[in-house]
Amino acid sequence: MVDSSLPREAACRFAESPLAEKLGPVLLVLGRLVGRRLEQALAAAGLGITPAQARVLVMLHFHDTLNQQALAAVTDVEPSTLVRTLDVLEREGLVVRERDPADRRAYQVRLTPAGQARVPRLFALWDQVEKDLSEGLEEKDQRALRELLEPLIERMSTGETPCG
Repeated sequence: MVDSSLPREAACRFAESPLAEKLGPVLLVLGRLVGRRLEQALAAAGLGITPAQARVLVMLHFHDTLNQQALAAVTDVEPSTLVRTLDVLEREGLVVRERDPADRRAYQVRLTPAGQARVPRLFALWDQVEKDLSEGLEEKDQRALRELLEPLIERMSTGETPCG
């Protein structure tokens, strides 16, 4: 069992530091905490996949079929890391890799029916994490926060794919 007091203690120390006055570090901490919530939700649901694997499944759901290079870009991971993730997902029967007919050196990746069947459960888990995140925030405040963050995401992702 993971000691949950350590992250809380670290968060408290962070809140008292000068970095808490800066937007970037606050967003990084929030991102890590949301990621941890997703990881816990995946474990509790017994899906047997990591957040990185879930991200691959969701991206393939939206894009149908992608070559490995494009999938690495939209999931924002190094190609070598993606290969290891795909190895696991393929072993579990959730994705399939096939040679790209247009480029024999490349592979196309798509969901299997078993992978596609996991996606609604992943969306339900995101709803659960979203509920935890937005608890206590009125809908208008949630909307305002998204509207404030969208231009920051756009500006920071210049030259990158912001949808990963």
